[in-house]
Amino acid sequence: MRVIAGRCGGIALRGGHGPQFRPTAQIVKGSVFDTLYGRVQDAVVLDLFAGSGSMGIEALSRGAARAVFVEQDQKILKALRTNLDRCRSADQAEVVRGDAMKYLERLIRSKKTFDMIFADPPYASKLSQRIAGAISSAGRKVCGLLITESGEEYDIPSGGLLEKKRTRKFGQTIVTYLEYREDGPQGPGVEGQE
Repeated sequence: MRVIAGRCGGIALRGGHGPQFRPTAQIVKGSVFDTLYGRVQDAVVLDLFAGSGSMGIEALSRGAARAVFVEQDQKILKALRTNLDRCRSADQAEVVRGDAMKYLERLIRSKKTFDMIFADPPYASKLSQRIAGAISSAGRKVCGLLITESGEEYDIPSGGLLEKKRTRKFGQTIVTYLEYREDGPQGPGVEGQE
């Protein structure tokens, strides 16, 4: 597992161990960042269920201004902090030890906004759909772009703040892109599939 591109490109990242640790595959990470182009530059990103921090660190390597990493497993947090140090990115990062869903609930109640949120919860939990639904119905803009990884496709209620723009399948991983509606809530979202 390595940083793919940017100022930290090629640096090896430490991972965790055991059934709870499932890092984002390099092909998935590469595809996600290839679709983001310049949107990462100067962005403030949130990495929920961060694990080793692979997605947030990739964003920092490619020019994101700041990243917040939320992870509750103490052993994996140690690997995450090591990875930030290896990439000389600790000064651009905030590491939060805690439950990602509780963090999201606090975020929704706050006035804080992220340019993009990456969420890679355990596939069996079906939390990706809950995260998307919570952000879409938040009543305020929480992020410009939400990218989730899940084990199956999902829909969110129409008329919310987010609309599904695209889904991509990589083996058992489905990546879903949901964007904030610039014109506010309206009818059914636009769904794209590649």
